[in-house]
Parts: sequence; structure tokens; C-alpha cells
Amino acid sequence: MGVAAWNRGTAVVRRQIQADKRPVEFEMMEDLTNLQKFEYAKRPFSDIVFVAGHGGWWAECPTTGKGYWYRTLREAVRSWRVAIVGFVDGKWQATPC
Repeated sequence: MGVAAWNRGTAVVRRQIQADKRPVEFEMMEDLTNLQKFEYAKRPFSDIVFVAGHGGWWAECPTTGKGYWYRTLREAVRSWRVAIVGFVDGKWQATPC
């Protein structure tokens, strides 16, 4: 086997590995959704978003912008009975469950 054939084979293997690899966002969505909720966790009336800000994370209504501040993203997700469904422009989107 020549060098050119070796390089082609390596490139094919590298492309297959990249195609099979899931984006990190999907792994984080599963981890966040599967967190055990706090006993006092509330269910929102509609979808909410988690946004980084002021050294922590905001759980806020996408329509009104009102929300609650939490120290960590995990704490914020555990405080609400939601399932993380997306990550767009640095915002984690969640829907009630």
C-alpha cells in the first residue's frame, strides 16, 4: 500500500468518525433534562429559556423577559419541571413536562 492510498484510507475513517460524533449540545441537553428535580420545582405555564447573565443563569419567559436568577445552569434546570429541547444563540430552550 502506498502513501497516497494510506492517506485516502485515513481521510475516509476520519470522515466516518466525524459523521458518527454527536454535537456536545445534544449530550448536554440529555444530561440537563435527566437531572433530578428539586421537591419545590415548579411547572411553568409555557416555554422558558435559560440565559447566562450577571455571573449566573436566568430562567426567563421569552415573551416578557421576566425571570429568576440562579447560580448555575444545573440549579436553574432542577428548579423547574422542564425538558431541555434546544440550544439557540447561547440560550437553552425548555418546554414544560
